[in-house]
Amino acid sequence: MRCPRHSIATLSGTYIRMNIVFAHQNFPAQFGAYGLHLAKEGHKVTFATAREDAKPPQGCNLIRMKPHRAVTKGVHRFARPFENAMINAQAFANGAIAARKTGLVPDIVMAHAGWGSGTLAKAVWPACKFVSYVEWYYRWPPVDVMPDDLDFNKAEDGRALALSRNTPTLLDLAQSDMVICPTKFQADQFPPHLRKQMTVLHDGVDTEKLCPNPDARPPLGGLTLDDDCEIITYATRGMEPQRGFCAFMEALDILQKKRPKLHALIGGEDRAAYGSKPQGGESWKAHMLERLDLDMARTHFTGLLSRNDFTALLQSTHVHVYLTMPFVLSWSMIEAMSIGCPLVASDTKPVREAAPNASMANFVDHNDIPALVVAIEELLDNRKKATGKGKAARTHAVKTYSQSALWAKRTGLLEDLVRG
Repeated sequence: MRCPRHSIATLSGTYIRMNIVFAHQNFPAQFGAYGLHLAKEGHKVTFATAREDAKPPQGCNLIRMKPHRAVTKGVHRFARPFENAMINAQAFANGAIAARKTGLVPDIVMAHAGWGSGTLAKAVWPACKFVSYVEWYYRWPPVDVMPDDLDFNKAEDGRALALSRNTPTLLDLAQSDMVICPTKFQADQFPPHLRKQMTVLHDGVDTEKLCPNPDARPPLGGLTLDDDCEIITYATRGMEPQRGFCAFMEALDILQKKRPKLHALIGGEDRAAYGSKPQGGESWKAHMLERLDLDMARTHFTGLLSRNDFTALLQSTHVHVYLTMPFVLSWSMIEAMSIGCPLVASDTKPVREAAPNASMANFVDHNDIPALVVAIEELLDNRKKATGKGKAARTHAVKTYSQSALWAKRTGLLEDLVRG
C-alpha cells in the first residue's frame, strides 16, 4: 500500500512530501547534494548505489546494489554493455525488494540511465514514476574523438558498437515518465524523436560558496609560493587527451621556458577517466613527463582534492585552463566560472553553451598548442582583462547555474509528476 503523501502550505502554494529513490552506480555523484537538500525539506530520500563504502547523508537511507557476478567471459562484445547493465539492474532489484519488505514504496525512482541502475524499478514498484537522468548517447563517428584516431574502414563496426552501448539507455527511456538531461549539447546527441521527451535542466553549482576569495592560498601542503609568482591551474578527474591534459602539458612546457616565475597546479588522479591509456600501458601523466622537459619544481601535481582544497585551487589561480573535446561538460568548468576565474577554455559546443561569449573566457582550439600558449599569456599579461572576464563569467554563472534556483525547478517538476 502506498505511503500517504501530505500537502504542505507554503508562500508559493502547496507541495507534497515525496518518497524518492535515487539510483546511481556511484555515490554521491549527481544526486548526493540534491537528495540531501530534499531530505532537509522534509521529503523521504533513499540512495541506491554499488559503492560499498557509501554512507547515506544525515536523514537519508541507503540501498546496496551488489552485483552477483561479472559479465560472462567470452560474451559477444556487442552484448557486453547490455549484460553488464542487466547484472546491475538485478542488483538494484534485489536491494529494492529487500527495502520493499521494510515498507519502502517510493513515489519516484530517479536513475542514472545507461548502467542498469534503476532499469527494473517498475518491476519492483509498478506504481512508481520513473525518471531517467541521461548523460550521453553514443554516435558514429563519435563527436568526442579526433578523426585521426578513428578507423573509417570499420564504420559498420563503429555504428554497431554505438547502438549496442546505447541499448541500456534506450530501455530506460522506453519506460520513463520523465527524462532529464543536464545540457542542450548532451540532449542534442540523441535522435530527434527521443530528444522531444527530454527536459534540459542542469544540476547547478553552489554559487554562494563558490565565490572569489582574494585571500585564498593554493593547496600545496607546506610549500609556499613567492608573492610575485604566476599561477595557472588545470583540474580533472583523470588525465587523458579527451580532457586536453596532453595539450595543457605541451603548452606548459613552452610557457615555463618563457616565464621563469610561472607555476602550474594540476589537480586530479593519475588515471584515464575517459578513453584509453597510451601505447605501452603507462599513464598519460607518465607519458607526457617522459616526453617533455618540464621544471618539476614549478609543476605541482596535487592529486585528488577535497571540495575545500579544490575551491582554494580555483580561488588562487591567475588563469584556469579548462580543456575538453565535445563531450559531457565537467562541473569544474561552471564552478570555475562561479568563482570568477580568468578562463582559457576549449572552443567547443558544450563549453560555449556554458559561457556563450568571449567576454567570459579566452576560447581556443586546444589542439593548436601555439594558440593555447598565446591565449594563456594574454590573460597573464593583462590582469585587467583577465579580471573582467572572470567577473563576467561569475555574473553569468550566478544568473544561469545557481544551484538553489535549479533545484527549485527540478523539485517542482517532480512534484507535478507525482500529482499526475
